[in-house]
Amino acid sequence: RWANKLAPIPTDQYVMGVLPTPLHQWHLPNLPPGCEVWIKRDDLTGCQLSGNKVRKLEFLIADAKAQGCDCVVTIGGIQSNHCRATAVAAKYAGLEAHLILRTDQSEVEKDPGLVGNLLVERMIGASIELVSKKEYVKHGSEALGADLCKRLRSQGRNPYLIPVGGSNSLGTWG
Repeated sequence: RWANKLAPIPTDQYVMGVLPTPLHQWHLPNLPPGCEVWIKRDDLTGCQLSGNKVRKLEFLIADAKAQGCDCVVTIGGIQSNHCRATAVAAKYAGLEAHLILRTDQSEVEKDPGLVGNLLVERMIGASIELVSKKEYVKHGSEALGADLCKRLRSQGRNPYLIPVGGSNSLGTWG
């Protein structure tokens, strides 16, 4: 019943993961009698989308495609797994990725290089804008994302804004 209150109910799914993933029992010593621990193996989704992140992105990317968008915008920390996963998912779907990455002021003023998730994001051609933590706190993720979408629209683009972590009502279906 609770799921009926989630809106919008997805009408499309852009399948990228190998789902469902298995459950594995974890045999830990000294568990109380009758207690079992099981692990959901979302590291086995079969793609470079950071395990469970593929689940929500399948619905968000499908929505972007259904709306005729040509690019996606999202925001997160400089080494955000969500941002990397979004950039990869967008590439799979034929969309450009525009990432707003929050970091220290010193890294905003110089190029942080090709490390960690930045390497993958740059390899697949994501557009990256760095913002300081101070600027992020001052404006907030929604305003920063909306501003980038506005700038992209002024260039004739049709962006789709994915919130931090892909966490919205549509993303919860994943």
